[in-house]
Amino acid sequence: MHRARSAVRCVSYALGLLIGAPNIPGCGSDSAPAPAPLPAFSESALIELPETERFAQVDALIAEANAQLERSEPATRATIAAAAAIEVARLGGPARYLSKARSLLERASAQQGPSACDSALALARLLSTLLRDLGAAQAVAERGFHTHQDDAGSAACASQLARIAEALSAHRPPASPEPAPTAAAPSETLADHAIVDFAGGQDARTDGATLEEIAVYGRGAEGQPGAAEARVVLRFDDVAIYKRSEQPATQGMSRRLLLDLDGVALGPRIEPLLNVGAAGLGRVRVAELGGGQARVTFDIEPTTAYRLFFLSDPYRVVMDFRDDSRVSSGRSDAYTIVIDPGHGGEATGAKGPNGVREAEVALSLGLRVRKALARSLPQARIVMTRDRDVDMSLEARSALANALDADLFVSIHLNASDSSEDKGGVSTYVLDSTTDAAALRLAAQENGTDEEGVSALQLVLASLYRKDQVDHSRVLAQDVQGSLLRSGRKLYPDLNDRGVKRALFYVLVGARMPAILVEASFITRPEEAVLLATDQYRQALADGIAQGIERYVTRPRPEAPAP
Repeated sequence: MHRARSAVRCVSYALGLLIGAPNIPGCGSDSAPAPAPLPAFSESALIELPETERFAQVDALIAEANAQLERSEPATRATIAAAAAIEVARLGGPARYLSKARSLLERASAQQGPSACDSALALARLLSTLLRDLGAAQAVAERGFHTHQDDAGSAACASQLARIAEALSAHRPPASPEPAPTAAAPSETLADHAIVDFAGGQDARTDGATLEEIAVYGRGAEGQPGAAEARVVLRFDDVAIYKRSEQPATQGMSRRLLLDLDGVALGPRIEPLLNVGAAGLGRVRVAELGGGQARVTFDIEPTTAYRLFFLSDPYRVVMDFRDDSRVSSGRSDAYTIVIDPGHGGEATGAKGPNGVREAEVALSLGLRVRKALARSLPQARIVMTRDRDVDMSLEARSALANALDADLFVSIHLNASDSSEDKGGVSTYVLDSTTDAAALRLAAQENGTDEEGVSALQLVLASLYRKDQVDHSRVLAQDVQGSLLRSGRKLYPDLNDRGVKRALFYVLVGARMPAILVEASFITRPEEAVLLATDQYRQALADGIAQGIERYVTRPRPEAPAP
């Protein structure tokens, strides 16, 4: 495997992204002797393990990795064990597992060879994100670059270390023999995790980032003030370094959430004050502090909960706010289904050989699904994210569903491929980690980024993971996939069943309800493109999607256990 890809894969493991098979082709030296096998488990299996067994599995990995380091064997195993430790911490385990990961990576990075460089890169990223020790991250990156810059087998890894070292140059520890600052203790649950995102593989700039826009979603949704949920998205033109803190309410001052931006300029579109009035978020205030510093202040109620995550390419910091005291009182009794036709406006999506465009077909399908559901589920509330050809950001779509406290979110798209050998067909996706190459390519295509940018989403996903939401999404996906296939085959008997799959789509990130993305056909496959241009095939697909939703909504649910 090419060293650039090798570095990406190894670092992905160090972030707890892809805990899978015990042997990782391309991690470290290809010529190194095969290490003793480690306990094998999948990421999904790790998530589903009872807590005590999960700890035991990871402790066994750590013990074996330490033993291999004692035998001076290649450091690849330590990177995998560190990944498992990080994953356990992110799933709510004790923060001591981050210390164990750090210790493993420090030992592994002190060795020689490509696997040591990969360990140094993983350590720099761990320090700069979850452990929030930017000075230590800069030192590790700089030292790793100087150690491995002349090693031909570590060229890609050394280049990434150089970018991190340069981006964090302002945090370089002083040359004087002063004691190094102690890293702040990480949150026990790591809900607020990322400070610097290097996972997208973009070149970091030395002149800092610019905050270009602050967008608020869910404010006054459907003309109803005081919504229980709202989303605020800070869009930057490059990776931004920030620090989160909170100030309690005092006499005359509300509770405040602060984001201090380091080396970030304010763009001309940034307003100093945004009134929100939803989800217990009163207003958003922005101020320059001088010296390249800026602060974004969120005035929030005592009952307001929030979560923070980032999206890359372009770099966005996303803040989701929720006032649980208003959820039940502000919720409609009607079962609410949000239908999301993909793309729109300038984002036309994929294009078929006959000129048919994804955005137009997705909108046509969405409108037909709404009409079908209005007949089959007359008591339900059906909401479209868009009902005409307009631009709409990916993060705005699930934010609308959250603001409406929706019960289901269904995003409709058409698949595409450059390969003439692809068999086409229909598929339905849930948001979850994956190593499937086709799913990664598709997510990159729909997200408007590259595959490395998609990999960065796995870090975000781990902190937002809710097993019940994923399980319900999978049931919904199976219902929709089955009925969509049956309905489509009435007009196209050879329609291929691509199944229910996992992928990392921006549009589904942060959705609190069961959420799926439907790839209703292959718009680039000539046979399917011709059919997609007809009303009959579009209606068949829409009927199939609607029937799957109806089946899920009317499916008997197990009674909740008595309190």
